[in-house]
Amino acid sequence: MRQLRIEAAKAQGFGKPLAASLMQALARVVPGAGRVFGRIESWPGDLASDGVIFRLNAGLHALALEGRAGGLDALYGEGWMLPPALLDKALAHVLEHEAEALLGWLSHPTQTNEVARAAGLVAALIEVGRSDGLPCEVLELGASAGLNLNVSHYAVRLGQLGACAPSSAVVLAPQWRGRALAAGPLRIAEARGVDLHPLDVTRTEDRRSLAAYVWPGESARAGRLAAAIGIAAAHPPQVDTGLASAWLLHRFAQPQSQGVRRAVFHSMVLQYASAAERAAIDHAFALAGARAEPDRPLARISMEWRADRSQVELRIAQWDGAGLRGESRVVALCHPYGEWIDWRGLD
Repeated sequence: MRQLRIEAAKAQGFGKPLAASLMQALARVVPGAGRVFGRIESWPGDLASDGVIFRLNAGLHALALEGRAGGLDALYGEGWMLPPALLDKALAHVLEHEAEALLGWLSHPTQTNEVARAAGLVAALIEVGRSDGLPCEVLELGASAGLNLNVSHYAVRLGQLGACAPSSAVVLAPQWRGRALAAGPLRIAEARGVDLHPLDVTRTEDRRSLAAYVWPGESARAGRLAAAIGIAAAHPPQVDTGLASAWLLHRFAQPQSQGVRRAVFHSMVLQYASAAERAAIDHAFALAGARAEPDRPLARISMEWRADRSQVELRIAQWDGAGLRGESRVVALCHPYGEWIDWRGLD
C-alpha cells in the first residue's frame, strides 16, 4: 500500500507519530482485508487527491467513538501508542467485521473543518489591509460547516500580535516562524461560504462526522473543534450549498460596497476539485478582477498544497484596477493543519 506509506512518512515529518503508526499498520494489514482492500485497489481516481486514506481514518475513528472498534479505542481515545502486533490485530478485526461501515465512509468525500487554518486567513487579511485599512467581505470556498467564517469570534495570536476576540474559548496560536507580522487593522464586515455538501453543527450526526476526521492523538485539535462548534451554536455561520465556481460568479455579480474589500479564502480545497472546476474558479477571479477598483478591491487568499505536495503555501493575489492585477505571491509556508506558520509577507 504505497499511498499509506507515503502518508505515514508525511505524518511523521509533521510530528504526528500516532497517525504515522496507524498508517504504517494499515499498510501492513489492509492487503488482507478483502472488501476494503478491493475498494481501495480499484479506486477510479487518485488516492491522494481524493483523500482516501483520510476517509478510512474517519471511518475507523467513527467506529471508535461508537465503541465498535475494539482495541482501537485506546489509540483514538486516550492516544496510546499500541505495540505493532496489538495494533495490527485490532485493525484486522475491525476491517473484517465492520467492512460495510468503512466502505460507507470511503464512498463519501472528506469533510474536515480545521479552524486552526483560519489563523492564516487572519494574517493575510492584516497584511492586505495595512495599506488602506478597508473592512473585508470574506467569502470561503469549501467551507464545510463554516467554522472558519467565525474567526472574528476566536482569539488569534500571530507571534507577538493578537487579533479578534482575546477572551474566546477558541484560541488559534500557531507557532510563529520567519518574519514578524506587521500590525494592521482587521475588520470583517461579513462572512459567507459555500460547500457542495455543507455540514450543520446543530445536527448530532454532522458533529460526529467532523470529530471523526481528527487523527488519533489530536486531543488539542479535538478540543478546539468542540469549542468552535459551541461558538457556532451562538453565531450560526452562513454556508450555501453549491459548486464553488458557480457560487463565486453569483457572489461576484452582487454589488460590492464602496470602501470594502472582497476577500475569498480557500484552504486545502483545490486538491479535491476537478481540473475543470479549478479552471472555472480561476476564470471567475479573472472576470471579477477585471472589474476591481481601488475602493472596491479583490483579494484571493489560499492555503493549499504546492503542486508536488511537498509544502502548504499561503498565497495572496490582489486586484484593484490600478497597480494590483492578480499576481499570486507566497506569503508563508504552513503546517497542513495550521500548527505553524513560516511568515514571509508581501514586502
